Amino acid sequence: MLVLIAFSSLASLEARAEAVCVVKPNVSLRKEPKPKAAVSWAVPRFMPLMIVGQQGKWAKVQDLEGETHWVLRSNLSSRTSCAVVRTKTAKLRKGPGHDQPPADLARVDKYTPFKKVDRDGEWVKVQDDFNVSYWVHETNIWIPMNRTSVTF
Repeated sequence: MLVLIAFSSLASLEARAEAVCVVKPNVSLRKEPKPKAAVSWAVPRFMPLMIVGQQGKWAKVQDLEGETHWVLRSNLSSRTSCAVVRTKTAKLRKGPGHDQPPADLARVDKYTPFKKVDRDGEWVKVQDDFNVSYWVHETNIWIPMNRTSVTF
């Protein structure tokens, strides 16, 4: 006798957080999901965030420090992958590797956001708001990842 049981009947798959990227310049993150709520942080284009909740057209997001804010969902996209410098400073290179020459913009400060373009091992190719590309070591940046949990 052959018994088939569908996976969906045994487990529940729930998305817990969604990685998103700010796709508009100078977006206000707010303390509450209201247009007139106090601004907790104004962020530039390509700032990565994690959606951890929603209320109507507002997304509750978490930043690289784990702090939560509210932002209009229309300012975000999950189709673009972004990274932000999480260390005090990060060295940018012309190619992937410590032996590569420094980029013209050799160093950037914490909270500098980028669009993630490619990866080569531990090196991530990023692009700034002017479409200039650099390479940065993965230990210097935060790239949020979608997290999913399975419950039985």
